[in-house]
Amino acid sequence: MMDLVVSQIIIQIIDFLVMFWILKRYGWKPILNLLDERRKRIESEFNTIAVQKEEVKNMAEDYNLKLKEIEVVARHRIQEAVMEGRKIAREIQEEAQANAKAILFKAKEDVNKEIAKARNQLKNDLVNMAIATAEKILLEKFDESTHDKLITEFVKASEIK
Repeated sequence: MMDLVVSQIIIQIIDFLVMFWILKRYGWKPILNLLDERRKRIESEFNTIAVQKEEVKNMAEDYNLKLKEIEVVARHRIQEAVMEGRKIAREIQEEAQANAKAILFKAKEDVNKEIAKARNQLKNDLVNMAIATAEKILLEKFDESTHDKLITEFVKASEIK
């Protein structure tokens, strides 16, 4: 029985070695190759993810830089617009003051012209009244009551106008 057991052990060892050789030759290499390919594909995907992550980081930095540049440009334009607005306001104010001075000067000239015109009119009226009074005096006789009456009429006439 021992003989049978030894022969069975030897046959099992030979079967095991043949099976090991067949698996190594036809089963193990394809499985190892498949695992190796899978490992390489996973490494490649991790490398791709790392590259994409770096690209996203660079794009985010570029975006932030551009955003800051846009903010600087916007502030600069706002400051320019404010300065331009102040300049225009100052020009409008100066123009309004110049117009007001011109209007005031013209109004003073008009008032002075009206005053001069009124003085000339008053002077002409006084001369006409004096001439009219002189004519009446010359045409009438001079007595004390006529003389007082003419003077009173002249004074009243000059006060009214």
